[in-house]
Amino acid sequence: MSEQSKIKVLIVDDSKLTIMGLKATLNMFEEVELVGEVNDGQESIEIAQKLQPDIILMDIGMPIMDGIKATKEIKKNSDIQSKIIMLTSHESEQNVLDALSAGANSYCMKDVEPEILFAVIKSTYTGGSWLDPRIAQIVLDKFVNKLSKFLKSDNNSNLTEREVDVLGLISKGYSNQAISDELCISLNTVKTHIKNIFQKLEVEDRTQAAMKAVKEELL
Repeated sequence: MSEQSKIKVLIVDDSKLTIMGLKATLNMFEEVELVGEVNDGQESIEIAQKLQPDIILMDIGMPIMDGIKATKEIKKNSDIQSKIIMLTSHESEQNVLDALSAGANSYCMKDVEPEILFAVIKSTYTGGSWLDPRIAQIVLDKFVNKLSKFLKSDNNSNLTEREVDVLGLISKGYSNQAISDELCISLNTVKTHIKNIFQKLEVEDRTQAAMKAVKEELL
């Protein structure tokens, strides 16, 4: 694979041990190129503008400037187009919501398997969003609470009654097949409803729906 086609990655973490481990992990995949490493959030802003990485692996707890503040500053800078993956050991609800609100594209725990981290990097690079299952549950819980209020309001008039039923089950974590069984409709009909719902909410999948709710401060 040519150097130009590789995904350029910048590591931002104050732990030398973590950086060593990430280097070893990234070296396993020829599609990825490590272009730099920094130890605090403040420095990451300057280096990101200089190196223009495709992906930034950002820790949260760092000196001088934490990863959440750094993410917010990077996302505010129109000269930096990097996508940010929060790669951290922090899984408190507040950290998760603050990071996503700051503009993080994905949220990953540090104990993730190398193959999954690589998949997250590729997905985020191509415009996707990924949440660690533990983190997804935190966001989903908040999303469900918000959704329940939304379904009781008059703001859902662009959704049909059946789409509201399907959206309610999606928010509870039902699979397509489970929705089909619950509502006694075909699997193809479920998929059609979900496609229509996502189009109306202007999202592409369940994760993006939850992410959008957080980033737009709906939660």
